[in-house]
Amino acid sequence: MAQRPGNMSELQQLATTLLTDVTHYTLRGNAPAGVSENSRAAIMTTAQAIIDLVRCDTHLEPMDDCVKIGEMVAKQMFAAFGAFQQIPPEGSVTYAELATSVRCDVHLLTRLVWMLLSTGILRQDGRDRIAHTGRPVADGPLRILTSSAYPHPHPHRFTHGLVSYAKLSDYFRQYGRSEPRGPTPVPFSFAYGQPEKTIWDVAYQDPEMKRIFMRAMTAMGAVSPVCGLYDFSWVVEASKVDDGRRMLLVDVGGGNGHATRSIARSGLPLQRCVLQDTELVISEVKQADEMGVVKLMAIDMHKEQPVKGAYVYYIRYCLHDYSDEAAIAILGVIADAMAGDSRLLIAEQVLDNPPSAPAASLDLLMLTVGGKERTEEMWRDVIAAAGLELADVFSAEGNPHAVLECVKPGGGTRGHLGVRRSASM
Repeated sequence: MAQRPGNMSELQQLATTLLTDVTHYTLRGNAPAGVSENSRAAIMTTAQAIIDLVRCDTHLEPMDDCVKIGEMVAKQMFAAFGAFQQIPPEGSVTYAELATSVRCDVHLLTRLVWMLLSTGILRQDGRDRIAHTGRPVADGPLRILTSSAYPHPHPHRFTHGLVSYAKLSDYFRQYGRSEPRGPTPVPFSFAYGQPEKTIWDVAYQDPEMKRIFMRAMTAMGAVSPVCGLYDFSWVVEASKVDDGRRMLLVDVGGGNGHATRSIARSGLPLQRCVLQDTELVISEVKQADEMGVVKLMAIDMHKEQPVKGAYVYYIRYCLHDYSDEAAIAILGVIADAMAGDSRLLIAEQVLDNPPSAPAASLDLLMLTVGGKERTEEMWRDVIAAAGLELADVFSAEGNPHAVLECVKPGGGTRGHLGVRRSASM
């Protein structure tokens, strides 16, 4: 295939960059996860740039998209069938043996396997045996597909993301080319033929869909750090000298209480912590009976915050589910409950400008439910519109997850453990 004229020098420069990226990655074997992830991302970005440069036949680009979709479909079906687990970590299995083990027609299975072979997810031994690629599954991305116990939003992104994406053009044709403002109508509910309902109303109609949604929400929080970015020691010290009547921590929309428990380990008395979520979620938390003396409270975060004057209000991976208007309203409700020295901590992803491919893909997924990911500047605007000030932003190198500390006007700042992000993002 002929090289595009004038691109030879650029190709040589990219090759040099790729070698540099690989060298940096191999020298950072013990680097923090976020730094290593940045090194991997740099390698993949440069490698893709080389591929794009030498691909002269631009008419093949639509087929590349078809390949990506086909790989997604095959991986999802393999995961749903439990087929990845039936391939031994060492050695191989025949097509017939694998089909029998997952109770699948061998002809159907063969077509799925062919897709995964073509993109390097699996490899074929001889003419009739399938094997893993040699990379241990537990250490690679297939772990999210091969372990039913491993929480991950992938099934949610695949099933509900693609259903919504397929109907996006129809949605914008009917409702106009602007961001969904929610809670209705949004592309997700529209795609399922119920535009008048919220995403939660639609998702919770079916027990299996509800289970996938709940796992996805848990997973999105599990992959981001709870502690280590923000220093809660000032709250611990305050609890030792006050009269004991103020709540120390209110975890708004805190789900199963994972973050509440993690933060409390810094020294907060559990009886002065509050976990808030919808009545449905709180009822499940009560049944699990794992929160001890933490106060459990069913709320509607769009209505008055019942706990006044707490030291810290903490809201984690909730606001990206909502449009700017809805997020401003939710924050305004919390602001009304805050005392002059209260802190509102927003734990969310903070996008770079422009964002990475994974971050941009998540933002598109959030668009389908009426939400959005935000840059620091976008967060600052939302927070200001709610009557608060963004006092500081704490994050760790190589990690997009951050804690945004908000105060009432003139409220000041507290110490931190993370790295302050540049306000130019």
